Amino acid sequence: MALLLIMAVSLPISKALMSIVPGAMVLNWLIEGQFSAKFRLLKERKSLVLLISVFFVYLLGLLWTNNIKSGVHDIIIQLPLLVLPLVIGTSAQLNYRQVKQIMYTFSAAVVVATLCSVWVLLGFSGKTISDPREMSLFISHIRFALLINISIFSLGWFFLNPGKKSSAEYALLVLTIVWLSIFLIILKSVTGWVVFLVVATVVIFLKLLQIQKLVWKVILIGLLGCLLATPVIYIGYVVNQFYTIETLPENIRQLKTSKGNPYQHDFNNKELENGHYTFLYMNEEEVREVWNKKSAINFDSTSASGFNQYVLYRYLTSKGLHKDAEGIGKLTEADIRNIENGMTNYRFANSLPIYKRIYQIVWEFDVYRKGGNPSGHSVTQRIEYYKMAFQIIKENFWLGTGTGGYDLAYQKKYDQNKFFKEQKFRQRSHNMFLSYLIDFGLIGLIYICTALFSPVFLERKTKSPLLLVFLLIVLLSFMNEDSLNNHDAISFFAFFYPLFLYSKYEKPLESEGMRK
Repeated sequence: MALLLIMAVSLPISKALMSIVPGAMVLNWLIEGQFSAKFRLLKERKSLVLLISVFFVYLLGLLWTNNIKSGVHDIIIQLPLLVLPLVIGTSAQLNYRQVKQIMYTFSAAVVVATLCSVWVLLGFSGKTISDPREMSLFISHIRFALLINISIFSLGWFFLNPGKKSSAEYALLVLTIVWLSIFLIILKSVTGWVVFLVVATVVIFLKLLQIQKLVWKVILIGLLGCLLATPVIYIGYVVNQFYTIETLPENIRQLKTSKGNPYQHDFNNKELENGHYTFLYMNEEEVREVWNKKSAINFDSTSASGFNQYVLYRYLTSKGLHKDAEGIGKLTEADIRNIENGMTNYRFANSLPIYKRIYQIVWEFDVYRKGGNPSGHSVTQRIEYYKMAFQIIKENFWLGTGTGGYDLAYQKKYDQNKFFKEQKFRQRSHNMFLSYLIDFGLIGLIYICTALFSPVFLERKTKSPLLLVFLLIVLLSFMNEDSLNNHDAISFFAFFYPLFLYSKYEKPLESEGMRK
């Protein structure tokens, strides 16, 4: 039990522990002995055999790969999918009290990780954070968002569960859920937001089907309506603001700066900022001269804090200012600091994190739609990743490229692509289903999906709330990330899945309290 608790703690705060604890669990499993009982469980649980067989698919994929080095790397990453289900699935079954202890410990670790992140975000550590997504200190911000969602909905289930709880426990559960929900907004992970909204919608809808009282039905319908309508309305508001485009004067080519100098206009570049064109009304010489008098950062330099000429131009444009001496002169001291810190839009200074993230996505799509480079833009670059993924799949349809073969296949496609010249932007498909298709083809995808998700039916766990919420979160992450190709993601999947699958946590053991 102690190792399970340590593993739960490691998931949000320590990649090193994620690697060490499974090894310790195997060692403990071997020391325990009782191999005949464990082998019997393994033999009886076809679901467990199926689950760990996915690891052996990766081993089999080495037979037709053209990149053994990458293949071995992938196999090492997949080791938790062999080790954790095997140990948990052939050990003593956990009960409600034990699962609750594990989930409370895990949630406490998640809270600690969020507090550490906020400490850094507020500048107390001395580290400068230009994007809240960088404040995920221990694991990827996307995986962190998934863990936060698992914690929120797990604690929500324990809150609603009829098991005996004190008033202090109820209060602590509410505070934790509220804090983690707020932090999820601060983190600015679109994946995290979408997962939260979808899972919350599904949970409320299913609860709506169970409730008989009309009053509660009306309340839940209202809550569901708000949950669905609010993001749609807010996104529409941001999009409308973005595309309220300025009207250009007919004599724009004849206009000059207040100093009598001509403007440079790039009419071919339609990039927008708050409805204003970024590459119109430009006089670089005037901007350089006045900026260098106002700021310690030279106009022609780039800064680690995020400043460059492009940031300056976007910020000026966002305020509807011309890129000339007069425009620079109208900037406040606060504006100067914002620009020096890499802020591209004055509205970001006092807006909600959710506004900034939605605006950035709208801006990304607008730039991409007009032929701009999606490199480094987390949403639109995925479109190019998907295009290349489908090209690779078409060429290796039935059996894929083999374990690790994706690397050379992707590099070939990237070399042919007009974008992604920098190696750091040359990533995988960002979709787990596409990733399986690339590695193992259609045959492999069908087998792996069967092996991963049929255990729910084989173990008759189709009504187990924590397991189903967990799997819904995982499936949603599959659509936006090649999740199980990363060490931290495969670790939390391989830990929670067998934990929920092979435990009896659905109802508190009332008899436990009676025996006491």
